[in-house]
Amino acid sequence: MMNEIGEMVQLELRDVTHCYNGKMVLDIPHLSIERGKIYGVVGPNGSGKTTLLSIMNLLIRPTTGQLFFEGKSIHDEDNSRMEIQRSMAMTLQTPYLFDTTVEGNIAYGLRARGNPRKNWTAIIEDALQKVGLRGLAKRRARELSGGEVQLVAIARALVIDPKILFLDEPTANVDLRHIHQLEEIIAAINGDRGTTIVLATHDLSQAYRFAHYVFPFFEGRLVPSTMHNLFGGTIKSSPDGPYFDTGKIQIWILQEVSSSASTHISINPEDIIVSKEPFASSARNRYEGTITQVVDQKGRVDLVVNAGESFRVQITEHSFRRLGLNVGSRIYVTFKASSVHLL
Repeated sequence: MMNEIGEMVQLELRDVTHCYNGKMVLDIPHLSIERGKIYGVVGPNGSGKTTLLSIMNLLIRPTTGQLFFEGKSIHDEDNSRMEIQRSMAMTLQTPYLFDTTVEGNIAYGLRARGNPRKNWTAIIEDALQKVGLRGLAKRRARELSGGEVQLVAIARALVIDPKILFLDEPTANVDLRHIHQLEEIIAAINGDRGTTIVLATHDLSQAYRFAHYVFPFFEGRLVPSTMHNLFGGTIKSSPDGPYFDTGKIQIWILQEVSSSASTHISINPEDIIVSKEPFASSARNRYEGTITQVVDQKGRVDLVVNAGESFRVQITEHSFRRLGLNVGSRIYVTFKASSVHLL
């Protein structure tokens, strides 16, 4: 099946919904995945990303709807479902490794698929080399760091040569040193093998760094545009007015919306003011923080600022240079209560 511009649609969802205990947690009218592309599914924790990936990987069956693989409907009545599932692989946010060696863990997929044992050594060594773990075949799994565990899980998936690789928050429990390495490996798997990759992440900047397409996801639904600075929490009141408590910081909101039952807010990055020193302003929300990431967007600069919560901020390139900012700079982020949107 081809899309409108002639590219092969590898996996397609139509009118897919899923319910847990009578509550709908997923509602996808239509979603298609093209062969050989990288997709980022972005959204906050609990938005349904893992459920979506599990349905796409055929690990769970949707409550309603149809899935198509390479133009053919996937049915439970014949062997097609199992055959298609064997052409896919998925790594979890916290991968489970058997209490054996790295080599033993990677060999699991080969054994399950009946691959001749005489081929294992070469295949395993090739997979370890691709994920940067060459020479670690004999190391025990319990001796690995969090980043190395994720790399072994990816290597275990690679040995079966999947057509589609699903990655659920692959860098969520990984130290900064391994995050860049993981991202380079994921991009290389796609570039060298042409493997389709679907990656779920709550890190917007990560998805936009190397995904060809990004699907913004919120409360089980695809939304028209990505919601930046999306925080979960509860609305509370105080003598000074209502605020939204994220569990880490308090964000002042307008009195008119204080009766809302919303559990999420978003703040447009362009509504946040950056300064080196606090300044007199009617804006009630002001937080001191540290710049942890700088991304040049040709004319503007995207900043990630850790100020209790991680804020994404957009400023002009001129302002960035005038303020002399860089990773590690201490700054203030300031925005009005009217800039806080309840969802």
